[in-house]
Amino acid sequence: MAGALLALLLRHHGAGRVVLVENHPLSLPESPPFTPSFDARSTALSAGTLSVLGDLGLADAIREHAAAIDTVHVSRQSRLGITRISAHEEGVDQLGAVVENRWLGFVLLGALFADKSIQVRAPETLSSICRVEGGYQVSLAGGEVLETPLLVAADGARSKTREWLGISAREHDTGHDALIANVSLAAGHEGIAYERFLNDGPMALLPLPDQRMALVWTGPREQVDRWVALENSEVLAQLQARCPAGAPRLSSIGERQRYPLVLTEACAQVVPYGVVVGNAAHTLHPVAGQGFNLAVRDLLALAQTVGGNSDPGSLVTLQAYAQKREKDQAMISQASRWVPELFRLQHPLFAHSRQLGLVAMDILPGLRSGFAKRAMGL
Repeated sequence: MAGALLALLLRHHGAGRVVLVENHPLSLPESPPFTPSFDARSTALSAGTLSVLGDLGLADAIREHAAAIDTVHVSRQSRLGITRISAHEEGVDQLGAVVENRWLGFVLLGALFADKSIQVRAPETLSSICRVEGGYQVSLAGGEVLETPLLVAADGARSKTREWLGISAREHDTGHDALIANVSLAAGHEGIAYERFLNDGPMALLPLPDQRMALVWTGPREQVDRWVALENSEVLAQLQARCPAGAPRLSSIGERQRYPLVLTEACAQVVPYGVVVGNAAHTLHPVAGQGFNLAVRDLLALAQTVGGNSDPGSLVTLQAYAQKREKDQAMISQASRWVPELFRLQHPLFAHSRQLGLVAMDILPGLRSGFAKRAMGL
């Protein structure tokens, strides 16, 4: 998704030609994937991300099969203190939206194929890169050789292109896994997203179309082993017991998938004529759903910096981009890493401080609004 969106943003901001190389086949299905899938993965899009997609003319199409987030309900299990962030209070139409990845992909691919200045090579892989004057020479496995003034690595946390650019990465295995599934409800979710901090890790329930919610439940690996082994009815019972009062009744659960929470951070994001973005640059804990939205802000800044630049790969240009993004990346990365740890600490001092923090956010509109604007990418 990061590479596809960057290609569109580069064109929108003045790049004359973009080549997108992807090792999986990329083609539009004969008919759009209108029917929701009970087992589909989904992505939470912040208001800021929706604004970026709106500038590309894509937001309305995405909203056709997305569920709006009108309210975010944040709470801590077994403790007082709740805060609610609402779109109405923040003066926006919605705080964000949740969309199935296959629909988001369909919309992005449609825009890619509609732009004749974006050339898609798929399925195709890079076999090697070679630094040449003014850029890189890129050899593809199929035999084609390309030259580019800017090579962008958007090939995931285990990016081979990042390695070829000479950029190493730090990994931090949290020892936790995320359990991902969709759940159906006995009643509507009313556009409310729930972030619930449990003793063993955070749990999020995000609204989806058709009376469903996306579950992201994280915890120690051994705990996730036990969750995976449970029957569906037992999982639902445990989930319901962990939901805050007033949350909708869960009626069924779809396929459960687990993902290790191994956080990756590139030791540098730019080199002369090369840059890394998306998960190749940084992966985050899923708390608050900031990973893709942080990447979108990176992509927008990169496209604005290099899109119409006659020398897009110059180190001065790329360093300007990196410096522009440094503060936001550091703040979101640190928060996504330390907030789950803070809420897991059982010491009374931390427990009281956490609850005071939630209470303060609930009663002080300025504090709550500042947090909301950061989370929305505004």
